[in-house]
Amino acid sequence: MLLLVAPLAAAADLAALPTVRPSAWVRPGFSWIADDPTTPTAQDGFTVEARIGVDAALQQLPVKARIELGLLPEPAVTDAYVQASPHPWVDVRLGQMKVPFSLHRLASDTRRQLPQGVAFLAEAGIGREIGADVALAVPIAGQTRVVLTSGVYNGEGANRIQNVNQRYLLAQRVLVTPLGARKGVFEGTHRALPEGAVYLGVGGGWLYDYAGDGLTAEESNTFGVELQAAWDVLSLQAEAVDQELVHANASVADYHVKGAYGQLGCFVPAPWVRDHVELVGRFEVGEPNTAFGAADGEQQPDLQAKQTIIGGVNLYVRGAADAADRYQDLKVQAAYAHVTPLEGADAADDSLTVTATARF
Repeated sequence: MLLLVAPLAAAADLAALPTVRPSAWVRPGFSWIADDPTTPTAQDGFTVEARIGVDAALQQLPVKARIELGLLPEPAVTDAYVQASPHPWVDVRLGQMKVPFSLHRLASDTRRQLPQGVAFLAEAGIGREIGADVALAVPIAGQTRVVLTSGVYNGEGANRIQNVNQRYLLAQRVLVTPLGARKGVFEGTHRALPEGAVYLGVGGGWLYDYAGDGLTAEESNTFGVELQAAWDVLSLQAEAVDQELVHANASVADYHVKGAYGQLGCFVPAPWVRDHVELVGRFEVGEPNTAFGAADGEQQPDLQAKQTIIGGVNLYVRGAADAADRYQDLKVQAAYAHVTPLEGADAADDSLTVTATARF
């Protein structure tokens, strides 16, 4: 990492102190889940998430660092990486960070339009890893139109500092933004952003991983495509993912994790609420295990293919006149989810989730 910026060091004042910006967010909430005897683990109640972090940047060199800690249910590192930019078009990261795959997963939990995450993306195990990646931005006519990201990681998961099987997770992602790129990944639209009024992003990704060893080994190939568009008060995003898992043990069935969703958001076009109230809907279909079917005997609800319809409303304290992308820093979200199994037995598992987000 230091070698990448070494040519710039001779002209830099290394004695200059870095700029440091602390940050934190808290997200309390409440969830109600319909009671059903087949799902005894479903519990109503209050929830809370909280994180603290710090970002540092050298004043004379294009080097930044980020550390973030999740506080509940117990302290754990989420992000811990150094980023160097030896060229304005190139970013290199080393440490623990999100794997570059899926706009929904790359967006911060506090920068999403619905309090519920996309189930099949969580089931595919796409999260944070320890490793390195390189992002190359391709500028055309003065704006970034394509971003290519390539990464290699231990593939052991977050906060596991040893690469036990000495194999690696490989990641490739391409994002095409013909109207110009956003400064960060977030869901929805906001007219205060220079790039927020009209935006179009089309992308795709591939992950390869070889986990475990011997008869416990599991090889996976994950493919995904994504679309994100925004215009004035409207926003649209959609993704589809297919993950193939192959096991070294012949007695363990190979299977796919599949899913797709479409999500539409709209700020209500009326005075005041146009800047503060957003309606959101998502239709999601997911199959966590294609080897499982309704005729397999004992039902396993967590392996059933299902479709989910979610409707929600967001109240943003900050309006469209606010600068930068801070409108999501103080908001209240409420969403109702209706789940319909596509195989196996039905269960009463509709839910209502209400969360409040405050970022500092």
